[in-house]
Amino acid sequence: MISKKLNVDKIRENLSVFYTTHQKPIKVGFALFWLSLIGYVIYLGWESRTELVYSLNNADWSQFSLVLPIYLATLILASTIWTIIMQTMDDSLSWWTHICIYFVTLMTRRLPGTVWYIGGRLVLYKRLGVSGIKTATGSGIELIISFVANCMLAMLFLPFGLGLSNYWFIPFGIVSLFGLLILEPSTLSKIMFKLKRPLLRPIERWRIVILLFLRIVLVLVGGLMIFQTSKVFLPLTNETLFLVLGARAISGAASMLSFFLPSSLGIYDLTMITFLATIMPPSLATVVTVMVKLYTTFFEILFGLIFFIIIRKLPEFHSINMNLFSRYITESGINPETDQSKDKESE
Repeated sequence: MISKKLNVDKIRENLSVFYTTHQKPIKVGFALFWLSLIGYVIYLGWESRTELVYSLNNADWSQFSLVLPIYLATLILASTIWTIIMQTMDDSLSWWTHICIYFVTLMTRRLPGTVWYIGGRLVLYKRLGVSGIKTATGSGIELIISFVANCMLAMLFLPFGLGLSNYWFIPFGIVSLFGLLILEPSTLSKIMFKLKRPLLRPIERWRIVILLFLRIVLVLVGGLMIFQTSKVFLPLTNETLFLVLGARAISGAASMLSFFLPSSLGIYDLTMITFLATIMPPSLATVVTVMVKLYTTFFEILFGLIFFIIIRKLPEFHSINMNLFSRYITESGINPETDQSKDKESE
């Protein structure tokens, strides 16, 4: 029996060639897809314009005062998760450096595709002497943990008015178990060895548990943020909170499907609008979703710029620049002391 090894580089090359060859039809397809969705949203807004105008005119903006603290809590949780992962991959850098890199690359997450988000991490960590393999592996672990946490919470909140069949327990359960199996330290080590990217040290099981717990809390806090934003326009009850939390989890799991695609399809936003439309007019559900997207994008860019200024002043980056300068001096054969003596002799 002949066993065929998985050639990841060959698969990546074939996908790259396919996208390059069919780049124009793919872009046209994405454009038509988005135009159709925008047209449908405009149609829904026009159909329910009376309810939308009434909700906007009677909005209780005092409810929005709790949104910012909740959002800051999500940023703290997300940066902590990334820091724990990268400390496991490489503990040569300080926690503060990992946090700074997380926030600097956070603002690239809104760009189409994932290459900018992960690519930014690769560039910054490479400047600090951390190999791209470690950074890419850390991003992969972050993705799997996020996917598993969303699926587990989706199963938990499935009975709370989401309108989905109980049969959805099966795919969510299978994906959760499969993800947990991949995150098992021994399994993860074997996978990385097969991909010719072996881990320098196995990840402890207790770290995986902590990361999964923090990610679950992060999803719940994110759902609470959306619920609080919705309360600006509608007096929602606590029972509705479970529906919003479940919608947040399912939307997060659905968005993972577009993680490796060349363009962001907005699957998260579309799924969230669909679930919110069960408790409010579709046009208002669109307003809430777009509003959440706008203020999260604004703060991600703001914090990204702030931490970009901070990260340029870190000792690690200064030492890297000095090492590069010293290497240039050595390789070019320049000796400052000799050059100075030559100058004196010439005088």
